[in-house]
Amino acid sequence: MTGGKGPAVPVRFGLIGLDSPHAPSFTRLFGDGINGEVVGGTVVSAWKGRAAADFPLSRDRIDGFADEVAGLGVELRETPEEVAEACDALLVVAADARTHPDYFSRLAPFGKPVYVDTRFALSTADARAMLATANEYGCLALAGSPKRFIPEFRSASAAFEPRRIDLTGPLPTQPGHPGLAWYGVHLVDLAVAALGPGCASVDARRGRRTTLTWPDGRVATLGGDAEWSPFTQVRVSDGREVRELTIEAGPPMLTGLLTSLVSACRTGRPNVPEAEVLDIVAIVEAARRSRAADAPMSI
Repeated sequence: MTGGKGPAVPVRFGLIGLDSPHAPSFTRLFGDGINGEVVGGTVVSAWKGRAAADFPLSRDRIDGFADEVAGLGVELRETPEEVAEACDALLVVAADARTHPDYFSRLAPFGKPVYVDTRFALSTADARAMLATANEYGCLALAGSPKRFIPEFRSASAAFEPRRIDLTGPLPTQPGHPGLAWYGVHLVDLAVAALGPGCASVDARRGRRTTLTWPDGRVATLGGDAEWSPFTQVRVSDGREVRELTIEAGPPMLTGLLTSLVSACRTGRPNVPEAEVLDIVAIVEAARRSRAADAPMSI
């Protein structure tokens, strides 16, 4: 993916599943890979994907986003395999996480980096199977909420060894994505990014903030309203010092993620450790069980 002694040739990305606003946003931010907001990558091909009839955000937006991406000069292809053949790396941006295991299983055999946007999988069984498939074919599995790559968050969580993080943001749900599986996964991702993998228990009992506890006593709390808003409040502490910041959703929030994807494709190193990917999925799954049983759950 480099041009010898000259400047690096942009990574050619392909989009898989166009029912998310990330599809046109990623395309615009990359631009031609040289003059875009994010240098080093460009979107050259895409597959529209399948929209679920029971998921309005997918069903009602996929045609518009597909037209928008095509209007930006991206070639739409008939299958994800055709996109994989034409690209250096794949971006599974399909909003409906139920499609991710199948899409990933079709792409991994090409042995190219594959990013799965925000909601890697809805169950730990699926996540483990996807990562096993990636290892089998030498496919670099990439993941992560865009919010974890914001410089201000990375700076705050790296300023000391956090003992506690309190996160407040929008917690809407969508069909097939209950509990934290839709937007709450962003908060879970931030918690794991700050405190690392190894969460031991999840308490998502009704009427209270969700609490994640690590074996050594580190804690994350998650809360918010069912209505969506662009703002997420973050408070990180080591027991003495406190850092606070606000994350605002929007295209500028995506630049850190896209930069991490270009870097991962060039270095061959994952942008999120496998243990963190699995922990995030396991926490979301445990929170769903905790809410249903109205009792804490061990992981």
